[in-house]
Amino acid sequence: MKATILNIAILSLLPVLAQSAILPDTIGNWKRGDVAAAPAPDAKVWTEYGLQESETAPYTDSATGKFSVTAYRFSDSTGSFAAWNAIRPAAAKQFETDGLGLEAPDGTQYITVGNLLLVFHGIKPDKQQLAHIFLTAPHYSNAPLPTLPGYLPSGAIANSERYVLGPDSLALYAPAIPPSTAAFHFSSEAELADYAGKKGQKTTVVVFNFPGVEMAEKQFPMFEAIPGAMAKRTGPLVAIALHPTSPDEAERLLAQVKYQAEVTMAEKRPTLKDNPANLFLNIMILCGVIIGLFIVSGLVFGGIRHVFRRSGSGGDGDEMISLHLSGKQ
Repeated sequence: MKATILNIAILSLLPVLAQSAILPDTIGNWKRGDVAAAPAPDAKVWTEYGLQESETAPYTDSATGKFSVTAYRFSDSTGSFAAWNAIRPAAAKQFETDGLGLEAPDGTQYITVGNLLLVFHGIKPDKQQLAHIFLTAPHYSNAPLPTLPGYLPSGAIANSERYVLGPDSLALYAPAIPPSTAAFHFSSEAELADYAGKKGQKTTVVVFNFPGVEMAEKQFPMFEAIPGAMAKRTGPLVAIALHPTSPDEAERLLAQVKYQAEVTMAEKRPTLKDNPANLFLNIMILCGVIIGLFIVSGLVFGGIRHVFRRSGSGGDGDEMISLHLSGKQ
């Protein structure tokens, strides 16, 4: 009896388990097929990036054929951006789309918008199809991308950029840097890229961003102590050149890392008092109120005098004094 109840419960859950957590039932004329789990390329690193769920599914259309989509949802835009950096092939070329897009030589497209990363096989989706996926995906959120990539030196090897959010990604992409030096308990992040040198050698430049200048100053001596590396601090950023092809090459690359502080001045927010039209309107309202008070007070005063006259209690003040001056010299 228990086995029968368990089988019935499992069968009742199958329709729920088959539902997609990210991808919609249809994309234009294409209908989604069976949804399957999509394993992460590197489970430990992508968990560090904040991967929350993933899936893959085919889409078919009797007139145009079929394609497949693999979707990854992360906790925020930074994690999706980091995974987009990690998954892209070396020969991929960037193209313009909503968010960030890369296309591999075989036509596979890697697109990230907000906290979603999508991989398209067999189709090049247009903006309308992408918008349909993003707008229908549960728990979709869009936040600004990290600013660290803008501080990397120019001239990096194409598609060599990688993002570091913790010890696992640091061990994968820059194992020469100890996790204690990176101090991820300070919520530090890093972006790195490779730069070609002479005779096929390459230099890896890693730029760390700390929440405050004091934290960067505290950790900077540890970066300087890494064997065979050169380090530089600028504001809350610490840049380090790993295994440089030459000291001059390291200096050339690190000199390009410059922190630009953004100062936001507190501005007075305009109010209704600063609007001339509103001031004129208030003056007109005040004039109307004063005129109304004059009219009401005049009517009240005249009504009281009229009542006094009718009642015969007008007093001496109501009599007219005549001097009879006519005919007198």
